[in-house]
Amino acid sequence: MDTLFLEYRDPIFGIIIFFAIVFIIAFLNYWWGIFKSKEERYSIERFMKRFEVMADADEYKKLLDEFSISSESLGLLAHSYSKSGEYEKAIGIYLIALKRVRNKDEKQYFLFELGKTYFKAGFLRRSADIFMELLRLYPRHKEALKLLTVIYEQLKEYQRALEVMDSLEELGVEVESEKSFVKALQVLNDNSKTNQKKYEILLDLTKKEPLVGRILFAFAKKEALRLDIDLIDANNILDLLWESDDALIKNSSQTLIKAILAAKNGGEAPQDAPFELEMLTMLKKQNYTKATVGFEYTCTCCKGTFPVHFYRCPSCYTLKNPHISLLLIKNEHEKYYAF
Repeated sequence: MDTLFLEYRDPIFGIIIFFAIVFIIAFLNYWWGIFKSKEERYSIERFMKRFEVMADADEYKKLLDEFSISSESLGLLAHSYSKSGEYEKAIGIYLIALKRVRNKDEKQYFLFELGKTYFKAGFLRRSADIFMELLRLYPRHKEALKLLTVIYEQLKEYQRALEVMDSLEELGVEVESEKSFVKALQVLNDNSKTNQKKYEILLDLTKKEPLVGRILFAFAKKEALRLDIDLIDANNILDLLWESDDALIKNSSQTLIKAILAAKNGGEAPQDAPFELEMLTMLKKQNYTKATVGFEYTCTCCKGTFPVHFYRCPSCYTLKNPHISLLLIKNEHEKYYAF
């Protein structure tokens, strides 16, 4: 028996066994890669069949499908259609491209762009389905996770949005502000809680995240709840302060709120008052009532400017307090006539 075991201790025999094992592993890994690639392709094809109704609607899509246009050209063409607002054409081209591509990175790109185009077109549920399929194949796609959060937020599926944020957090993305904001929306839409309980939760969230302060102020104002106005930065609720009753804001120590009260009532404006409010205060003292202030809202990330307030930028989807700018405008009183 000892003689037999000595043969297996021969170095050449060991080297042969080692290379045999390496060959078997490489062979199995190669065929496993081919199998997974085919399975992934068939999975995407089966998934895309759910969206083929729109893809076969126009004749130009059939022409694109027949001619051998490169995937890069299809991507550029679809992007140009999406940018010009022709989402149906862009969706059709992305679907055609997904049928053709074999490269893993290209599949990932076209799936993401397809989901984003559905999102821009307003098909939130379809967009969510595509992003979920993308994440099933490529679980660490941060941009898909971020847009999926926005979709669930707009669909008022707040718990799902929070679950997606947990995934982003595991990938190293800072989401504390977004979590506080979604929790605030979740509280507002929870009919099982009393107004006082909602107020308390929103107050705690405001102390952690200033973004929630505007939600708290609007809620307290609507429900006639007592609120220490100095807990909220006046710059973030400038337009709401202008529309509020003096009794609600008169006890504030913030310079901006004092300037608003002076501009509305003709008092003495603080030294550091914004120019528009200072001018309005001077006009009020002269009994000139044909001027007032308007507002515009600028995203602090993409610098896009919009006429109405937003929490999440309509252009870049960033969740931050926008910069609120004052505009000195003509005061137009609407007249209503009875018919």
